[in-house]
Amino acid sequence: MLEYEITAIYYFIAERITATAYFEEVPENLMIPCVFYPTPEQNGGVFSASKYKTDFVMYIKFMAESTFKAYEMANAVQQSLMKKRRKVPLVNETGTKTGKNFQINNPVVRKVDNGVYQMEVSWKRYTPYETKQITKAKEFFMNGIPLS
Repeated sequence: MLEYEITAIYYFIAERITATAYFEEVPENLMIPCVFYPTPEQNGGVFSASKYKTDFVMYIKFMAESTFKAYEMANAVQQSLMKKRRKVPLVNETGTKTGKNFQINNPVVRKVDNGVYQMEVSWKRYTPYETKQITKAKEFFMNGIPLS
């Protein structure tokens, strides 16, 4: 379930900047410019009687040969997200847009090292609880007498 949101963010960024993408770990001989997509942090909680909420935070790193070039990449993505009202188009298994979106919270961009800018991307997901099949009563009885 989580992969579709990360994939959607990847495609959104890849349409705006040209950079090598890394997932899981960044190798020692990385190619720059690049973007590192780590696994997001999660925090769950109750939302309603029928759904629970999961908060996700992902710290995407933009790396380049200079701090300014890393800033340019992160800024281009942040501005594009804001222009789209923070809506990221969802994609299917082949990378084709589905026509649906999910909305992220305000992205935060900050310098974390020389040549590295980080974008904090967070969003919420509301998921229905698993429910058992319930048989509804067709008639009500009190002391053996039907109630209508």
